[in-house]
Amino acid sequence: MPALRRRGGGGDNGRRDGVARGAAPAVPWALGELLRAGPVPLAERAIGEGEELDVALVLGPGQTEASSAGVPAELLQALKAEGVVVGVVAGDAADEIAEARGDDLARADVVLAAGWPAAPAVLRAAGVRARAVLATSALAPLAELGWTAGIDVLGPPWLGGSLPGGTDAAYTPLPVHRREDLVLVHGDEPFGLLAAAELRRRRDDLTFAVSGVRQDFELPFAFLGVEPGATALAHAFASATVALAPSVRGWRPAAVAMLACGQAIVAPDDAPTRAALGATASLASGPLAAADAVEALLADLSLRADRARAGLARITSGWSSTAAALATALRALP
Repeated sequence: MPALRRRGGGGDNGRRDGVARGAAPAVPWALGELLRAGPVPLAERAIGEGEELDVALVLGPGQTEASSAGVPAELLQALKAEGVVVGVVAGDAADEIAEARGDDLARADVVLAAGWPAAPAVLRAAGVRARAVLATSALAPLAELGWTAGIDVLGPPWLGGSLPGGTDAAYTPLPVHRREDLVLVHGDEPFGLLAAAELRRRRDDLTFAVSGVRQDFELPFAFLGVEPGATALAHAFASATVALAPSVRGWRPAAVAMLACGQAIVAPDDAPTRAALGATASLASGPLAAADAVEALLADLSLRADRARAGLARITSGWSSTAAALATALRALP
């Protein structure tokens, strides 16, 4: 048997006789030409007639829905109230448009890449009046080569943009008694779980709740489980005195929802979390420092109240304010 054999390729995407021969890799193929020739110049034309802004949201390779790119459906829905009509272009179709120099995207007032993986196709599309990147948690491929410089980035600050962060409407302060012995951990990341284990070793007067994990999740110490769903999470965030949050990622980070519920937070000290939370949370370099920070908050009611007020002022509850800011930024693009 030969060690090498010919595989499918060319324009048939690995298909022969109408039969799929394998899965195509999710590669932004337009990036190859973009690195060789640079972005296609923008077209000088006015925004289309009418009060509505027509936006083409281009997805990354292999993506067919905005949610698969990490773009909240609630945000797109809220944009309608701001006079912004969003049409979604699947990632594979966008690559074909860029390759063929077609004008399919040129009909939109703004062409918006859903994350950096979609940006190469957007930058190579012809006839585009204005373009930008709607930031998601996906990193820019080969960003070190410099092709991302000078591109307008829209999104919450922790994703590299400048818009406020929105939360689901369920995340809001509730008339629930905060248990002064209750510490909540969200997710199964070592930062929060090791901090909780250290607190359990230090103090036997604390009770722990864990949210954002599977129902069959187990730990070497007793804890209270939290049912899935925004309503149950909001109740948990309103009941705990202090919460250990994971690093901030994507449009829906747990820490943002916690702040919207008036929760005092301890979180990892990394760049995205600093950008998201600022001085509204205690940032710790590791689990032991996080345990120290939790104890400091437990002992200081005034500090917890100050953090809660600052967090509520920093975070937008609901998506309408974020959509309004995004609509303003889209209309301001050249």
